[in-house]
This record gives sequence, C-alpha cells and structure tokens, in this order.
Amino acid sequence: MKIYYFTDPMCSWCYGFSPTVQQLKENYPNIDLQIISGGFSPFSKQVVNDEYREFLEFHWRNVNKMSGQYFDHAMKFVSDTFRYDTEPSSRALVVVQNLMPGKDFEYLSLLQKAFYVNGLDITKADVLADVAEELGVDRNSFLEHFDSDDAKRKTIHGFEFSRQLGVQGFPTLLTIDNGAVKVLTRGFQKFDLLKMVVDEQLAQQTATELNAGQSCADGFCAY
Repeated sequence: MKIYYFTDPMCSWCYGFSPTVQQLKENYPNIDLQIISGGFSPFSKQVVNDEYREFLEFHWRNVNKMSGQYFDHAMKFVSDTFRYDTEPSSRALVVVQNLMPGKDFEYLSLLQKAFYVNGLDITKADVLADVAEELGVDRNSFLEHFDSDDAKRKTIHGFEFSRQLGVQGFPTLLTIDNGAVKVLTRGFQKFDLLKMVVDEQLAQQTATELNAGQSCADGFCAY
C-alpha cells in the first residue's frame, strides 16, 4: 500500500507528528510512504514580531502537550531578515529525495530538530546544506541542486499536488485507490489510533484483492 504524507519542515504539528510517522515506518516496513512537501506558507513575507511570536508559542505549547516534542521557545532563528517562508526548506527536502532516496524522512526530522530545538534559520541555503551534510550529502552537490530550476519546479509541483488532492492542512496522510482519495488522518494523531485506521485500510485492500481473485473458476479466469 502507498501512503502519501503531506508535511512541511516548518509546521509545528508535523514536528509533533514525527514520532507517529517513525512508528508507522517501523511497524509497517512494506508500506510505501511517499513524503510530499505540501507548502505550509511558501514565499511568505511574515516577520516574527511580538504578535506572531505569541501565535507560534501558543501552538508550540499545544504541540508539546499533545506529543511531548521539545521546543526551544527562545526562537534563536528570529532576526531582522527572517521571514516565515517554508519554500526553501521544502525545496531542500526535494533535493535530498533526489540525491539520497530513502533518507527523506530522516532529513525532515533533522530539519525539524534544527529549527524547533536548535533555533537555526532553515530558510537559509547554507543551514540547509549543513543539515544535509549530516546525512552524508555532498555540500556542493546539494547547493547546486538547491539552486536549480528543476528543484524549484518539483517543489512547486508538490504544493500543487497537495491542493489538487484537497489537502487542507498539515500533517495529512492519505491513500489513492483507483483515483479515489481516502484520508487516513488530517492533523496530529497518536500512533495507536492511526494504527487502527491503517489496519482497516490494509484489511479492505486485502479483501478487494481476494474478491478479484474469485473471478477464476473451472479453469477460466475473467481478467
């Protein structure tokens, strides 16, 4: 089964959801988890003034209460030049998906830690490259791909794909079965509840496959 995970490196509820996704990957190794940077606030010019800081802290406290994920409320990333633009970090995730397939969730988790725990400005290319180096990605190769038109185009495609499927917020997990979109969870969810939904979906998929196989009888198969 393929599950699409719509997320954003600078979405606090996605950070809170990361342990759940980690458990999903560990408990269902055969599930094809496709991570999509859906675009929480791409190209935003939002500054972190006192009002917006209060807005962020309110959500961060709620995420911490629900998930236990740690936040450094000092927000050391705030500066005169910082804008809450999630396009650069989303593009960086796309670059890592191209350069090191299979490491995208690990990179996403490192970006979240860099931002929410270490207070680094992950809207900056050099910071994004530093984090990629932790995975063994060549710095020069990362920066070259990061600045490419191809990476920018693929990032925009992820934003558009999110809108096309009607994703209304992050995190969102969904499947697509014969063109029909089925949302598994919209927003934060703990693993025990998500597991029930995933198990139900897997059971339905198995039943569908078994029913399809019953079209064979008396040595004849109607495909």
